[in-house]
Amino acid sequence: MKCPKCHKEVEKGSLYCPYCLAEIPWVREFSTVETLMKKEQQNRPSEKKQKTEIIKYFKHPKRRKLKFSRKQLLCLLLCAATLLGFFCYRQLNTFSALYSRAKKQYAQQNYEEAQRIAENALDKNPKNEAANLLLAKSMEKSGDKQSALLVLRPFIQNKTAGTGIYKEYVKLLTQEGKINEVRLILKSADRDVQNACAEYICETPVSNLAPGTYTTTQTLELKGNCQKIYYTLDGSTPTRKSKVYTEPIILREGTTEIKAFGVNDKNIESDVISRKYVIVLNAPKAPKVTPKSGDYNKKTEIKITVPDGCKAYYAFDSEPDLNSTVYEQPISMPVGYHRLNVILVAANGKTSKMTAMEYYLQY
Repeated sequence: MKCPKCHKEVEKGSLYCPYCLAEIPWVREFSTVETLMKKEQQNRPSEKKQKTEIIKYFKHPKRRKLKFSRKQLLCLLLCAATLLGFFCYRQLNTFSALYSRAKKQYAQQNYEEAQRIAENALDKNPKNEAANLLLAKSMEKSGDKQSALLVLRPFIQNKTAGTGIYKEYVKLLTQEGKINEVRLILKSADRDVQNACAEYICETPVSNLAPGTYTTTQTLELKGNCQKIYYTLDGSTPTRKSKVYTEPIILREGTTEIKAFGVNDKNIESDVISRKYVIVLNAPKAPKVTPKSGDYNKKTEIKITVPDGCKAYYAFDSEPDLNSTVYEQPISMPVGYHRLNVILVAANGKTSKMTAMEYYLQY
């Protein structure tokens, strides 16, 4: 191989030329450390030179700048505006944002606008109870009660409605005159709903007498948190054409089956109560009279024993009745022959058998 510097023939395997002492590159990967350092130094500019070039770049008046045309700048602005608008649109049209706007419009009495926004909110969350309730209220305020009922009915039918849904629903039914439906719905609702809708529930009337048999006339009273109470006494079902309860009812001898229901100030009817009473009046025993029948020769007084709760009526030589003389004090026996007839009348109106005494007074 020849020396790359002096071009003289060099013995194979020599690392340096014996003539010029130049390095002989037999194999490229066996470069000496010195050679490698020289090459790296040649390829790498000095730090001083680098700093100088950097300073020149920034101080050079014609250094390179990013330049955009008006058209490019306008496109960039339009893209940025589009992205910003899309972001804002998404934020303003979330369910929460739409629901809040609908509530605000409802509070400001803009019911049609509240309805429109609530419908948009429900497109994103159809089963949300609060939004459905707001939609129904907006429809009701706009005069569309039938549509409001249709919005709320699925919640009632599925038994998933809260107290707010129930209150609005029964209010709409009452306004539409569907009072029987209101009564049935609230009757099957849970206690929390019934408490929340208490104004739409009419209490069933109660009576002061327990059903049963009595041996004296009775006074029956009906009470309830009702505006009116309708009743019948013959066991028939009462209607609003039946008699209105205004004062206590006197139960006389015989059987009385009373049925009654109440109506509250919202025109809601209560359940019907039924009570059966049997009055069996006992007649008093025949009155006791002294002295006994017989002949008397001196002035004598006749006495009648009157039990508590009874009155005694008497007459000489005729049968007594309620128009006869009432016994209040002993009776002077009249002169001659006379027949004394006495009856007792109890407080229940029952009359005893007549007692007859015959007296002959002569003196």
